[in-house]
Amino acid sequence: MIAQAPPGPRGWPWLGSLPSLAKNTLDFWKSLAECYGPVVRYRIGTEQHFLINDPAGIAHVFKYDTIRYYRGKYHDFLKPAFGEGLLTTNGECWRQQRRLTKPAFSKHRVTDWFSIVVDTTTARIVTWAKSQPVSMCSIPLDMASEMASLIQEINAKILFGRRLPYQANPELLTAVNIINDSLLRQIKRAMFWDGFLNRLPLSDARHFHQAVTMLHQTVDDLIAHASANKETENSLSMLLARGIQEGGVSSEEPPLRDRLITLFLAGHETTAVALAWIFYYLTEHPQWAACLHEEIMTIVGNRPLSVEDLSHLTQTQWVINESLRLRPPVYGIGRRARVDDEVSGYFIPAESPIVISPYVMHHHPAYWEHPERFDPNRFSPDCTINRPAFSYFPFGGGPHVCIGRHLGMMELLTVVALVIQACRLTAPPKRCITLQPWITLRPKPGIPVLLAYR
Repeated sequence: MIAQAPPGPRGWPWLGSLPSLAKNTLDFWKSLAECYGPVVRYRIGTEQHFLINDPAGIAHVFKYDTIRYYRGKYHDFLKPAFGEGLLTTNGECWRQQRRLTKPAFSKHRVTDWFSIVVDTTTARIVTWAKSQPVSMCSIPLDMASEMASLIQEINAKILFGRRLPYQANPELLTAVNIINDSLLRQIKRAMFWDGFLNRLPLSDARHFHQAVTMLHQTVDDLIAHASANKETENSLSMLLARGIQEGGVSSEEPPLRDRLITLFLAGHETTAVALAWIFYYLTEHPQWAACLHEEIMTIVGNRPLSVEDLSHLTQTQWVINESLRLRPPVYGIGRRARVDDEVSGYFIPAESPIVISPYVMHHHPAYWEHPERFDPNRFSPDCTINRPAFSYFPFGGGPHVCIGRHLGMMELLTVVALVIQACRLTAPPKRCITLQPWITLRPKPGIPVLLAYR
């Protein structure tokens, strides 16, 4: 029996559903899932796209990722910034990089960098105190920008050496913002008129290339520092360089820089955005901030946090999981079908773009009661036991599952624990924050908070 074509909206002549996708991507995908079911077909220009909203269908795509599915032309727009790294490549090039990089991100190796996260975060908390005017009992901060600069500094030291004399560069943070915004614009423009608009001399393109040049120069300088200093021997960049040499692989194709840019930029962006949203929910729900403080004081008290403490911070982990559910930094995962396939009983033609959205699945009422409500108790053992695997997947799945998930989770737990141990955060009056789905799901205009020391 031949599988049927999935249902979906007709869309506008010539444009298809592009206006709805461009206006509000998240609401558009959510409405498709609610109206049409597990697999939805919608048109962008002349091309049919397929949104998968069924855990079994998502499991199928992840299972056959790299075999029946691959990263298509939209991933090529990431290459000017990320090069030929883990985020952009397919086939043997990707498999070789993944094999050489994976040992550096094992759970055992990640614990070696715990002290970097602790020392850098503790120093940042001290700087907040120095910025406090004597007349003020609380400090206004934007946790989105604070977490972006903090994680940039932490990841630079993990990648290039713990004694790296590096402080977050505001100009680089601005460059990352430009790259993030511009890449999404380029991808959307590529969906119509065969990408004609991307070939025009737009100011957006000029700013993008300037930002990429700054990013690449920064990483080149950091690589040079790591190569010249013996104390960086156990840095991630040196571990990767040794892995390349021992694997008998030339470091020129793809360059080591491409691998490190992916880890530096992608790891920084997703972790920083996740932390910003976590502090948003803790200030929106002060009862949970109080629960976390009580848990941290019971387990850690006023002594320094240890890596062994992290596994005992159960409620802290629940809060992080619930924040990642509601605001997954990677809200959409794109693939392209390599061959004709069948997903959840529906026919998917070869070369069709496939979309899997953690955001849609994390808000799907079939798998989450009151899905818009912040409720960390969803992640207690009793609630998770019967939940389908791919109703929750903030780190993706299959062969391309996030290679830095153990490092990222360690950073999230450590930073949240240290900040809550030392500080009390509250939401300022009349705070209004909206979703900004760039390449990652950012808060707009940021996460303003009021911080006081305990």
